[in-house]
Amino acid sequence: MHLFNIATLFVVLTLFGVEFSVSAFVNPAARRLEPESQLKMLSRLALVLGKVMPVWYPISALLTGIQTWLRWNTPGRAILLTADAIWVLISVASVFVLVPLASRLAEGTADWQRINRVWERRHRVRIAALAVTALLLTYEVVR
Repeated sequence: MHLFNIATLFVVLTLFGVEFSVSAFVNPAARRLEPESQLKMLSRLALVLGKVMPVWYPISALLTGIQTWLRWNTPGRAILLTADAIWVLISVASVFVLVPLASRLAEGTADWQRINRVWERRHRVRIAALAVTALLLTYEVVR
């Protein structure tokens, strides 16, 4: 059980860390580049993360769901169900709200700077929701 707890926390918390890093470090660094270089960097990042995240998010959701199932008869079930619900909402919102914007960035559309600003604002909301989920999961698994 301990190994599974560690694996779950590792997968979920590293995903949160990557998303946070993109917002806190990568995007501010990209904004300092010339527009052509910025677009090139952002489009490559969108392509790379576009390949990894469709696997990482469902694995995280699955592991979180298994944690809930394993603790179904414990007082922490409500906390884990809340974490599961937030994770599902984040995943659905990512697919329908953020992925289309990232795809347009990867293509380098003419209005890419406006799209990037919209994506960054929405991504910050996703990061806040991921933080809540990560905290709830960590609290219940470590407890």
